[in-house]
Amino acid sequence: MDDNNVPAFELGDVLATRCGNTLTGVFLPGSRIALSAFRQITHRSRDAPTETAGQDPVLIYLAQESTLFDEPVLRSVLAEANATFATLQQLGLRATRAEYVNISRAYRSIVRACLEKLEQAKKSPEVQTDEPRLRRFTDAIIVFYAAECLWHLFEILYIQNNQLVVPQLLDWARFHSPQAEDRATDLLLMAEEASESDDYWSILKSLIMLGEIDVTRAILSQNRKAVQPAFKAAELILKSMPVYQEGYALQKFHSQWEYWHVDTERKIQTGLFATEPELEQVLRLVTGDNVQWDAGIKESQDCYEYLPGYLLFTKPTCKPFELRIAAANWLNRWHLLRPEREHSNMNRMIMQLMDHDIRLFIYEAQKLNDTHWFSTHLIDLIHHCGQLKSYFDQNNIDLPALRHSMIYEYGSYLMSSHNLWQLGIDYLDCCKQEGQAAIELLLPRISLRSERQATKLINLARQRGLTSVEQEICKVLSKRSYDGERYGNALEWAIRSKDVLVVTAVADFILKHYSRTGNMLCPDTIANVGGRMFISPRLVFLSKYYEFYEFYRTRDFLSASELLVNLLESRITPDYFWPSLLIDSMPLLESKDPKIFAKETVAILHHIETELVPIIERDVTKYGKHHTETVFKDYRVENVDEILNLMRLACARNLARALIIENTMPVA
Repeated sequence: MDDNNVPAFELGDVLATRCGNTLTGVFLPGSRIALSAFRQITHRSRDAPTETAGQDPVLIYLAQESTLFDEPVLRSVLAEANATFATLQQLGLRATRAEYVNISRAYRSIVRACLEKLEQAKKSPEVQTDEPRLRRFTDAIIVFYAAECLWHLFEILYIQNNQLVVPQLLDWARFHSPQAEDRATDLLLMAEEASESDDYWSILKSLIMLGEIDVTRAILSQNRKAVQPAFKAAELILKSMPVYQEGYALQKFHSQWEYWHVDTERKIQTGLFATEPELEQVLRLVTGDNVQWDAGIKESQDCYEYLPGYLLFTKPTCKPFELRIAAANWLNRWHLLRPEREHSNMNRMIMQLMDHDIRLFIYEAQKLNDTHWFSTHLIDLIHHCGQLKSYFDQNNIDLPALRHSMIYEYGSYLMSSHNLWQLGIDYLDCCKQEGQAAIELLLPRISLRSERQATKLINLARQRGLTSVEQEICKVLSKRSYDGERYGNALEWAIRSKDVLVVTAVADFILKHYSRTGNMLCPDTIANVGGRMFISPRLVFLSKYYEFYEFYRTRDFLSASELLVNLLESRITPDYFWPSLLIDSMPLLESKDPKIFAKETVAILHHIETELVPIIERDVTKYGKHHTETVFKDYRVENVDEILNLMRLACARNLARALIIENTMPVA
């Protein structure tokens, strides 16, 4: 998108229209903006409500950034690139150049595979009938095609760092201009009949301008006139063309190439190919004839389509520093011949690479609609391979800081997505303290879809020592389980959160439920609390009361009596549970064989008078004697006065029995 071509929009509701479609907005987490109508206020505005104040509803609109990666087919790019990114971090700064080239090719193969998937998905009926989705697929193909093309060129010029770049540039041009090769394949399949095709010679010229010498020879060898002298001479010229090989003496190659070039021009000038004018035009292209190349440029679709082929026939040993001048001259020439064509963003970025303007190239790369996928991974590779360190130093650019900033922004974007947050963590881990802080802020904002996902988040937080994040997630899960009436889960997550208030709230609910119904919720969870009970006094009480409950249920009355007395003396009993706890003591007090000794019986009677009676009196004062809101919520209680009398009577009887037994001398 051009900087001067920014789309405008308006809310369009009644209030916004009344305010002149002026807006105000607030940034929200997750790349969202909350928008609403806004009346512009200046120092001259009157500080008073307008005449229409309150007449129209205030509507708030949430605007969220849409990205290419909203499509599931594109998420594989992010996952695979994440794995390659992690491999590069393991290699570090001391890997060999070949290893960095392999990493670069891995990134490009990911993009190529993605392009194939996009092309296939685009042809499906579901996409073809969905106009917005079809547009997104088309945009994605354009973006990733540009990314692969630019990355490939960057790899050739700055990562491979070859002294001679023409062979690699030829491969680059052929891959990104496959139309001529596709048409050449059709001609080869047609054999001798190919020479009768209307576009036979135009295809051959395109192949020559792309540097496809071998394919051109193969097609010419199938021509019906291949046995004629002109075609045999052309075959010999193309076959004998010197091609530079690695390690070959450069000076010797230059002399051979000059001889071949002069000899070819001489044969053309002698009229050897006068009987075959189309063949002669092909050979003039081979000699770098400006007239023929100008005609080819006028037919080209892209300004850099034929540049590598032109270098092959005019400057086959072009070095990277010479490419700068050659590319600038070619671009000027293309402008003069094609003044009606404007340069696309990709063409400008190609020129920046050839012109060695890396700073501007990175700036333009960030404008691609790929949420900085391309620029982030490329700058990370630049940082690791170290080939451009001197360039960044000369231009006063802090490369590590630039890499850190871009990885941080990209990782934060991934973390704000519900589907991509796992990938974002790996990027933020590379950002040290800032990344750690971002993870701490963003992890709790991830919507929890299942306990399995929550467990994964907790493990990630635990690995990074983010205790607060772990506790926050546990609290959310506890609340969710509580709302879903899964009280065992609620208690377990509350305990794992280590939050006293949350644990106390869940334990309170379980105790109150028991006092109302006599049914103990989640007994298995309570039985396995163990040493974790000390998180909250209320949880300690719940655990110990459950032990008493189990002793009583298994008729171990002596142990139950001892634990009951300890609970009464512990001073951790909640006010609402005093009635239930004291009522539990009645069967033990009424036992003919005393289970509670005299001293403990006096203590129970003391608690009745000092703990229970004041609570009842306070309750009656607040609600009235016959009000339904009463502290006695125990399922075993109907009449307050009667139960108090019965408890006092039970204490008196047990005290009498206990005193007699304790003070009777055993018979010798």
